[in-house]
Amino acid sequence: MKLQRRAALLLAVLIAATGCKNSAVLSQSEAPSSSEAPPSSASAPAVLPLPGIDAESFPRIDGSTANHPLITRIYSEICGISREEAETLVDLDLGSTGSIWQKMLYGDESCLLIVYEPPEEVKEASAAELSRLEIDPIGRDGLVFLANAQNPVESLTVEELRKIYTAQLTDWSEVGGEPGPIQPFQRNSDSGSQTLFMKLLMQGEPPMAPPTELVQQTMGGLIDGVAAFDGSGSALGYSVYYYASLMYGNPNLKLLAVDGVTPSNESIGNQSYPLTNDFYLVIRADEPADSPVRALRDWLLTDEGKRLLEEENYVWARAGMPQQSAGAGNPFESFALPG
Repeated sequence: MKLQRRAALLLAVLIAATGCKNSAVLSQSEAPSSSEAPPSSASAPAVLPLPGIDAESFPRIDGSTANHPLITRIYSEICGISREEAETLVDLDLGSTGSIWQKMLYGDESCLLIVYEPPEEVKEASAAELSRLEIDPIGRDGLVFLANAQNPVESLTVEELRKIYTAQLTDWSEVGGEPGPIQPFQRNSDSGSQTLFMKLLMQGEPPMAPPTELVQQTMGGLIDGVAAFDGSGSALGYSVYYYASLMYGNPNLKLLAVDGVTPSNESIGNQSYPLTNDFYLVIRADEPADSPVRALRDWLLTDEGKRLLEEENYVWARAGMPQQSAGAGNPFESFALPG
């Protein structure tokens, strides 16, 4: 699963583009098809030299579903090829965010992750291993809730959502909608969106056990399931904002405001939207100083990395932070949920 890196050194544009085309490979968790990526220019970007990386040493990158467009853009820009060509060279690894973290923690191959927060079971079982990684926030996203476009409800409070997912509120009429049962979908336990759901919304309170048909293994499956469920518009579900708004929109669904705040890049960036969380760059702490993995990580933490991220419509999460890694350690220890 090797990905070639940005046609690096100095004027080697042709070498880099050819090398990336022939051997670069990207691993991606639950990745959507190329048609789901945000639009971008078909022309090949200019190739910029990146010290420590050449066409034969581009590191492997793994990531969460919603980070697929960003990873593809990195590949395209560094290899000096078009977005469309980069998409054809991506080798998809249809895993979950939890499995991506597990491979990083216990696998042998050096790589870089662009990934959402690990599930709680990974944090608990792998605390020592997590402390041997360098984990840096790079972007921010929000947990968003989806309802049928014809549902008159436009906003729910955090407390109402928590009560819905603990079966204390069961009918749309109880939250300002038309009479009818609320059918709340959930994700599988090791998905990135389920991790955010448990952390940001439930905060240690166990949700009700949903019927099997209301548990989806992929984010796209949840969005389609909420849109299609029994044709009544009774379903409720959740995803991350980037995926639901830019990668896998469904015209039959709408994003609900939470506590009266509509999710957007602005409200997620300034955290006025109440359900936000960072996603991360991750490498192993023992990566050598001249490692291509470390060189790529360091570049992504610069203003150039910020430019690339924001051009892909992500929210930069490092405002005011120094342009270097925080170093090894386990930043998720302080995020542990009660109970």
